[in-house]
Order: sequence, then C-alpha cells, then structure tokens
Amino acid sequence: MKRYPVFVLILFVFLSSCSFNKETNYAMGETWSFIVFSDIQQGFGVYGALARQMARIEPGPDAAFCCGDIMLRPANEAEWESFHRYSLPITQNFPLRMARGNHEGNDPVSELVLRQQMEFPPEQFYYTYRTRDVLLIILDTEIAGQENSISGQQLAWLKQKLGDAEKDCCTNHVFVLMHRPLFPRGKYANTLMKQAEELHQMFLQYSKIRAVFNGHEHLFNHYIRDGLHYITTGGGGGVLTHGYGGNYNHFTKVSFYHDPFRINIKTIGIFHEVVDDFDLPAGR
Repeated sequence: MKRYPVFVLILFVFLSSCSFNKETNYAMGETWSFIVFSDIQQGFGVYGALARQMARIEPGPDAAFCCGDIMLRPANEAEWESFHRYSLPITQNFPLRMARGNHEGNDPVSELVLRQQMEFPPEQFYYTYRTRDVLLIILDTEIAGQENSISGQQLAWLKQKLGDAEKDCCTNHVFVLMHRPLFPRGKYANTLMKQAEELHQMFLQYSKIRAVFNGHEHLFNHYIRDGLHYITTGGGGGVLTHGYGGNYNHFTKVSFYHDPFRINIKTIGIFHEVVDDFDLPAGR
C-alpha cells in the first residue's frame, strides 16, 4: 500500500474542511447571514485573519457589525489606517458598521474623528440598520456623562424603535447591539450596566428581540436570562481575557434559513473552525 507523508494527509484534511465550510451552507438550507465581532485594539494580525474568513463565507453575509473598541487609543490616525487596510476583505464585499466603544473616546476631537472614519447619523452615535426582515438597533454606551448606561433621550428613542418594530409586519426579528454588556460575565462581572435589570425587563416586553450582542470583555460568552440571549463576542483581536471561559479569537455569524423558525449562531475562528454552535428561538 502506498504511504503518504503525514503533512500531506494533514493538508488534504485541512483543504477538504475549508471546502466544506465554504460550499455546504446552501445545501443545509442557509439563505443569508450577518456578522458580529468586537474589540480589535491593535490586534490587526488576528483581525486580518478573521476578516479574510468572513469574506470566505458563502452565501456572502449581508453586513458585518463591530460592537466597538476598534481603537486602543482614541483618534489615533495610524490605528484607523491599519483598521481600514485590514478590513478590506469585508468592505470590498459587504457593509461594515459599528457601535461606539469606550476606546473610541467621547471627547469632541475623538467624536469628530470617529464620524470621519465610520458612518453614523449626524446628531448621535446610536441608530438602526435594516436588512431583509431584520432590524438591528445599535446603541451607544459611551455618551459623555452617561457612560455604561442607556438612558435619557437614547432610552426614549430605543423604546420608540422597539415599539415600532413590534407593530411592523415587515419586521420579524430584532437584534440589539452595543459595546458594554448589561450583565458582564468576565472580569467586569461586578460592574453591571446602570439600570441593567430595568433594561432587561424592558427587553422582555418585546417579543421580536432575538438576542443582545456586546463586546467590551475579550472573550465569548452566551448567557440566557429569562429566555433572552445575551452574547458577548469580544474576540476580534485584542488581548484575550483568561479565567472565565470563551478566551479564543473569533467572530460570530448569525444565519437564517429556508425554515423561517430557525436562527443559528456560530463562532468562527482564524482557521475557519466553528467553536460554538447553537440555535436561537425564532420567537419568545
């Protein structure tokens, strides 16, 4: 029997698995997806590898969303140049939007630079993004004087958008994205978002909310509270947080299928490996 060197067999298995990951989503009934990731903080080698894996996904994602902390230092021109260069596999194929993180800064100069570098509404850093029958609500946890909270005018705006979505027959699913978590599960576990329980109870009133995404903690965590899914996806390149589980570099893929009641979540690493894989309920 002919023998092959071990490295040849390993290469064959690797290439075969890559082909499977890229081509069989159609056969499994997947129709479209979007991407969520967070917390790059100068980890451009890792981020570049993740961006290339995002671009390999078939069918191509509708959009990608960063939950903040692209920056390590606010308004740093070199960091922004690197970010845009390493983001090309994404931006050449589908839109890239973001939620502001604490490392983007909230002083006037940092806010001016942020608006020059990324797309935001003219008056605030929170907004909605619609794709197909999905509404994404991107919140700002870094408003000066209101850090680590969703309050005041933004809270009133959020209630209005959620109420409108509940009544809109063209909106079947709502996802909420922000930088800081309501209920941190890692090293910030003792620093809940201000009014976290009140926000959680408010979210429970809206049946179309499928999940709440955040970054800030450099890990992956999936936390279910009263049936609502909270997902931390902070493995985008920054130094990982160890000791709490989920300490691996990744992005999160949210997939939709011919079956309208199926929504799948996968975390995908720098070698296109799937680490976490679970379905969300399509209704509550």
